[in-house]
This record gives sequence, C-alpha cells and structure tokens, in this order.
Amino acid sequence: MNLYPNIIYKSGIAYKVIDIIKVHNFTNKDGSVNQKVLGMYVNEKGGDHVLAKQDKFLICEIIEDANIIE
Repeated sequence: MNLYPNIIYKSGIAYKVIDIIKVHNFTNKDGSVNQKVLGMYVNEKGGDHVLAKQDKFLICEIIEDANIIE
C-alpha cells in the first residue's frame, strides 16, 4: 500500500504531484508545446515544476528538504 501516491522522486528530488494533464492541451498546430500557456497553467495550479511522462504533464511542487533547527 502506497501511503503517498502523489509523491514521486526524480534525480534524487522529491516532487508532490498537484495535477496530471494531457500534453495535447498545450500543443500548437505544429506539434510544439506552448510554453507560455503551460507556464500560466502551472502558476495557476501553484506548481513550480513540470515533469513529462508518456503523453502527460505532471504539474509538481518541489518538496524542500527539512532543516534541523538546534
């Protein structure tokens, strides 16, 4: 049982997945990704990073490492 299904790790960094959306929602007629519209969507969702997985974009928030205060 996965207690944290919305957390993924890539290159040693933990990400909280906020939203998953199909890539085709952000493609231009020539097949390229409209970075401006994608950036606005990520900002609206409160994310700070986008990961691509197959035909989906994972809108994520980086989980900061804990700081130990003595």
